[in-house]
Amino acid sequence: MSYSSDMKIIVGSMSKLKNDCVKSVLSQYIKGPFEINAVATESGVPETPYGKQIMKGAYNRAMYCKDTYTSDYYIGIEGGLVRRYGILYEETWACIVTKNEKKYLGYSSGLSVPKSILATMKQNDLSYAKVVKTIEKERNMKASDTWSVCSNGILTRTLSLEEAIRNALIQIL
Repeated sequence: MSYSSDMKIIVGSMSKLKNDCVKSVLSQYIKGPFEINAVATESGVPETPYGKQIMKGAYNRAMYCKDTYTSDYYIGIEGGLVRRYGILYEETWACIVTKNEKKYLGYSSGLSVPKSILATMKQNDLSYAKVVKTIEKERNMKASDTWSVCSNGILTRTLSLEEAIRNALIQIL
């Protein structure tokens, strides 16, 4: 990654959490000043993407930024569900695209979705997002922190976001 003082990064999300995570990870590895701008994008995937849709959503967000704005780097981030070995996990994907259209992907470790959430989804025919939002409201938790919901407050979604961003960034460095 270039270390010029005019390095510009566009993140395809208005989420404060996602943008704070990008800033945190970049601050750990980039030795010079950089500017991060957040823009609203569509992922082109369902509200709770599944399997390959997660990676595609991150890529779509990064490419929307690349096709719409001028910058040095474009970052898309997407979380969703994936089934591995018969277990449903939540994971995050990050995609960094350079102005030369080189693509770097990274994803986080997965956190298994608790059986109680899966049962509620099945019994009430609800999406993962709706069940998580209901639990957050009942427990008076921070919105959109699915990892906190799934771990009873022990882990936060920040871990997943930062890991995916770092795993994409390290390929450039």
